[in-house]
Amino acid sequence: MPRVSLIPFLFCLCLFGCSSSTGPVVWQSDHVIFSDVQFFHIQPVINATGHNVMQDTLTFLHDSLKQQFMARNLQNIDGRQTGNDVMVVQTEILNYKFQFFTGPPPPSRNIIGRCILRTRLIQETTGIVVGEIITTNQVDVGRGMLEQKTPDSLLRRSAEQIATEVEKMRGSLD
Repeated sequence: MPRVSLIPFLFCLCLFGCSSSTGPVVWQSDHVIFSDVQFFHIQPVINATGHNVMQDTLTFLHDSLKQQFMARNLQNIDGRQTGNDVMVVQTEILNYKFQFFTGPPPPSRNIIGRCILRTRLIQETTGIVVGEIITTNQVDVGRGMLEQKTPDSLLRRSAEQIATEVEKMRGSLD
């Protein structure tokens, strides 16, 4: 009898281990005080997918990052200043796919939009990586007619998550 009850337990354990988290994965160094950072140098987004990503997509993502940082009072310097209070924000797009459908949408859970980004926070004076944020955003066709399903909304959401996590690192959020 104990073996029979063990099978559902193992099945549930496997399902739990395979579930994906929806929030960003964040790492930060314990040796840096992020509240001392006053300025951020947001570098252009790098294509690390191994495939062709349109330059318009990379530019839009870079501009969205700048807008999201400004909205949270995280000042961008655009490379005009250097020093200990400057953090370089280096973002790579690791996976990007967005597909429009002209006919009926595919079955539910068939992902048509995905954006995976890795953002490194680098202390400008030392060149040492002091933080890293990995975000994963995706859009499913089968979730409803009112959900925004444009590449812009997907990229904007990714930029928003990055800026929010940097804001949390600085201690601006409770």
